[in-house]
Amino acid sequence: MQQHASSDERLAAICQVVRNETLDPALKEAEQIKLEAELEANKIKEHAKKEAENLIHETKKEIEAKQAAFSSALEQATRQTLDLIRQRIEEELFSPQLTALLDKEFSDEARSAHILDLIIENLQKEGLEGNLGVWLGKKLPKEQIAQHLVQASLKAVPKEGLLVSNHSYGLVVKVLDKHISVEITPESVRDLIASFLRADFRKLLYTE
Repeated sequence: MQQHASSDERLAAICQVVRNETLDPALKEAEQIKLEAELEANKIKEHAKKEAENLIHETKKEIEAKQAAFSSALEQATRQTLDLIRQRIEEELFSPQLTALLDKEFSDEARSAHILDLIIENLQKEGLEGNLGVWLGKKLPKEQIAQHLVQASLKAVPKEGLLVSNHSYGLVVKVLDKHISVEITPESVRDLIASFLRADFRKLLYTE
């Protein structure tokens, strides 16, 4: 009985030694490994979370930048398209109609002669009727224009008579020795009228 107890004690002692020297350290090491693994996992998780947040933030910024660039390009394209449409309307509708109207008015021989009478009369009032040069539009018949002029204008017309300008209609009167020029042509009147009308025209046309 005593021998049996002694064997049990030795067995227990051996187990204790095994536990103290092998099992407990292994358990402690396993616990430490587990703890370190959990800490590392948390670090990896936190790092991944920050990376994901940074990626989302950068992606959002990139999307916003692309949206802003697209909106700006779209706005610019829209503005350019509207400007082109307005320019075409002005060039193909406003200017041609005004030019056609003025050409019609200036093609009238009597009216053109009357305009020349007024110019010469005003130059004479200012004492500037000296060395005159008179150019008529190439589509105006000189003989018929001369028939409509008053006597004072005929006397003021230079000896070489009425010259022909590069304009289709209208007339140009120059006081040659004074370097004074008076141009009354469809082109000059159109520009003058357009300078006043275009502001209101553009105001209506360009209102968005």
